[in-house]
Amino acid sequence: MRKISVIIPCYNVASFIDRCMTSVVAQTIGMDALEIICIDDASADDTRNCLLRWEQLYPDHILLIRQEVNRRQGAARNIGLFTASSEWIAYVDADDWLEPDYLERLYKAAVQYSCDVAACSWRSDRSDSLVYFEQEPESQEQYITADTKEITKQMLMNKGLSIAAWGKLIRRDFLVDHEIYFPEGLTYEDEYWMPLLHIYAVNICFVNKPLYHYFVNNGSVLHSENMDYHMDWLTVQSMKWADYHKRGILQEFREEMEYDLLYSTVNLLGRIIYEHDRQSFSYFRLLGEFVRKCVPDYRENRYMERFSKGQCMFFHMLYSAPDRELFRYFVEKMRNSVKMAD
Repeated sequence: MRKISVIIPCYNVASFIDRCMTSVVAQTIGMDALEIICIDDASADDTRNCLLRWEQLYPDHILLIRQEVNRRQGAARNIGLFTASSEWIAYVDADDWLEPDYLERLYKAAVQYSCDVAACSWRSDRSDSLVYFEQEPESQEQYITADTKEITKQMLMNKGLSIAAWGKLIRRDFLVDHEIYFPEGLTYEDEYWMPLLHIYAVNICFVNKPLYHYFVNNGSVLHSENMDYHMDWLTVQSMKWADYHKRGILQEFREEMEYDLLYSTVNLLGRIIYEHDRQSFSYFRLLGEFVRKCVPDYRENRYMERFSKGQCMFFHMLYSAPDRELFRYFVEKMRNSVKMAD
């Protein structure tokens, strides 16, 4: 049995996958410790051929799974998890890459502290080539036992394990036992998944060193303009709210989950208003109805002080349910304020 299963969802990443795979097979922990599972999510470019070449180079270590229908990253990650045979899981995005000692550092910390999750720092990277961070002074690892509700609340509010599935090593049994899976066929899958990790993880270790390169890809789905993928946000949040209610999470962490929804909402509205040249009034109304149903009065949430004055303006607009004309006026006002600031 390998020590770590590295799960890499791949969709139209022919331009990036070689860089990612090069960084994985070069890990200092050694290939004998790794099971690399690549899920080709019905790519329409040369991704499959790229992956086949890697599979031929390392047939005993790389497993290529081909999906005939695109089911998005959440389904690919779930397939990887169900296929994995190792004790530890590492999710890696195909356009990102790793520092050479990424897996070794996380694995040593995870085993030493008997962790559910071991996480590291990360940095955004716009490089077109495989480059590594400059050497930094060694820093101490931080171990946390989240064995009380108050500590868990702090983890939730501070997003201590970040906002994405990558950048961490997770015990496979922990994910399966708590049914921490991704919604399938949808974007915004991490928004459903990450709070579950924060809520259920008890033994956590942080390696305070940047070991993961998050590639800023302006052509990716979440950086594209005028796409209807924002409807997925509503679907994911609706699924999440229903599932969290069944799990008892809403009863135990009501205000924290309200804040989580409000935080996600204000970020979504910011992207829609500032990054899109057209905004859908109908979508805005649907969004408002959903948020108001989940959080009837945002002003009563004790975490509202964490939001800026500008962010609170978003909530005021959302909760006042303006007509189309007032909505357009607000959007133009917000966009103009950003232009003036620039």
